[in-house]
Amino acid sequence: MRRRRRRRGSGLQLERSGPWIGVAGLLVVLWCTVTTGLFAPWWGIVLAFVLLIPQVVLVARWTRTHPTWCIWVPVVGVLAWIALGWVGATAWDWSA
Repeated sequence: MRRRRRRRGSGLQLERSGPWIGVAGLLVVLWCTVTTGLFAPWWGIVLAFVLLIPQVVLVARWTRTHPTWCIWVPVVGVLAWIALGWVGATAWDWSA
């Protein structure tokens, strides 16, 4: 008689990989924040870094308590960066 192999659950295991995905996403947000220097004045760059700091703290706190939520922090971070760039370009007259 042939034994059937028990198949592991396929798909993402966000309890394990969620924080790592969040950290990789934060690196993308960091890259976006650094590139703010191409079009923003010095205080706009500081403002972009000020937006990044709570994201890092939030991912660090949620790593153990809510690991699946960590993937959404960089998504919101990129949207906040886009909003900052749009407001800066339209309201504060940032230009390259």
